[in-house]
Parts: sequence; C-alpha cells; structure tokens
Amino acid sequence: MYGEYVVFSWYNATLYQHKKAIVAAFRQIFPEIKGAYEKIRFASELPESAWVYGETAPEPLLVKENGVTYATYLNEGLMTGIFLDQKEVRGQLVDGLAAGKSVLNMFSYTGAFSVAAAVGGATQTTSVDLAKRSLEKTREQFSVNGIDPDTQRIHVMDVFNYFNYARKKDLRFDVIILDPPSFARNKKKVFSVAKNYGDLVTDSLEILAPDGLLLASTNAANLSSKKFQEMIEASLEKAHVPYECIQSYRLPADFAVDKHFPEGNYLKVFFYQMKKE
Repeated sequence: MYGEYVVFSWYNATLYQHKKAIVAAFRQIFPEIKGAYEKIRFASELPESAWVYGETAPEPLLVKENGVTYATYLNEGLMTGIFLDQKEVRGQLVDGLAAGKSVLNMFSYTGAFSVAAAVGGATQTTSVDLAKRSLEKTREQFSVNGIDPDTQRIHVMDVFNYFNYARKKDLRFDVIILDPPSFARNKKKVFSVAKNYGDLVTDSLEILAPDGLLLASTNAANLSSKKFQEMIEASLEKAHVPYECIQSYRLPADFAVDKHFPEGNYLKVFFYQMKKE
C-alpha cells in the first residue's frame, strides 16, 4: 500500500485470469482506497504497468514510512521507487543504527537506504548504482526530505568498479549495505546472488572499517536463508575477520507467506558487526 493507493502484482497468468473477481473483492473490503495500479510480472504481451481503477496517483506520490518521505511512481514500469519489504531495515537506519557513521549503499536503486541513514544521523552517505536513472531518483529522495543532495555522494557506476575506485582512493566506510538484484548483467560481467554474493562480501571487507557493520541482504527466493548466511560467513572467515551476526530479518509480518510455499518468504537480511582483533 502506498498511502491511499495500492499496487497489484500478478506473478502468473492463472492468477491473472481471476483478476476481475480479486479486484472486486478487494474493493469491497477496502473501499477507502482511492486508486489502484497493476504490475504484470509474468511473460505476457500485456503492458507491464497500468492503472486499474479509481483516481490516478500524483507523480511523484509522496508516502511516509518511519517518519521519512519517499517519492514513488506507481505507473513507471515494474518498479515504484521503493521496496516495501525492507521497511523494518530502513526503520533501524532511521532509528540511528548509522548515527555518526559513514554509509556506503551498493546497488542503491533510488537511495532509500541512504535517505533513511541520513535522516537517522549518518555523517555521510554514498550511493552506487549502475542505472543512469538512479542519480535523478536518489537526488529526489533526499530533496523531498529537506536534505541537499549535493551534501551526499551519488555515483552511477558498476559496483565492482566502485570497489576498485574506493581501494585506490583508500576510502573506508563504517557501514556497508549490500542489497543486489538476484541477477544482473553488464557488458563485462554476469552477477548472480546464488553464485557471486560472497565476492561482494570479500570486496566490501577491504573498504569496511575494522569495527564496521555489514548489512547483507537478498530477495533471491531460490537461495535458502541458511545457504545465504553460510555464503556470507565463508567469505568473512576466509578473510580472517572476527565478526558477530547481531540481527536478522525476514519478510515483515504483514507480508503473508503460505506455509506450503516457504520460498515465498524470500527476503533475508543479516547484520554483521566486525570486531577489532
């Protein structure tokens, strides 16, 4: 739910065949909703995003979460500008998890983690994403919260290239957030969380402060929580870095998961505190 608007995401054609009945039932139960949009997330010739009923939402639609404002766009492709399933993690940042610390947000998308950290007292945020749209979107997120985007660092570049850049510049960060897409490809490299997440951890350790905090996250449904944690910790142990897993998150309680389909609880987030030897 985005304020007084909602987005339906259709993940298969079978379910979509019942769209009319599902939407009618939803409208009966939630008559207060002003308008709705849909995202088609299965192979189809249908538009991937469309208005469904009610009023059209303003662009941007400004929504509040944990006291922070986020600019969202409900009819702009498959994405809206914010991943609602990360609200509890963003809440930790707003509540001061990174207060007085420098934060590096990799695969930053529209910079939601960065804005949450800045509102929560981070001294500096650095956002890195390969998509050109990320620059404008991230600047907007800071601006709608009254934060001058020029006081933050925003880079449009491949994250692995940024690791190289940061090493050459001898940069160090107190907090590093790693929340990549499950699969990504650029001109030179194919990235898969299931195969390559450990490489991200290894590269991060070279620019993370000795007592730094690593926020490791994935939404890869094909990777179990146990396997994901093992992958992270294998990289930490290979680097001989003392650490402690201090917190973990799965999907928030209002994201229903069918007990017969545990893969539906796709979100996995672990907070790793590094310890000085």
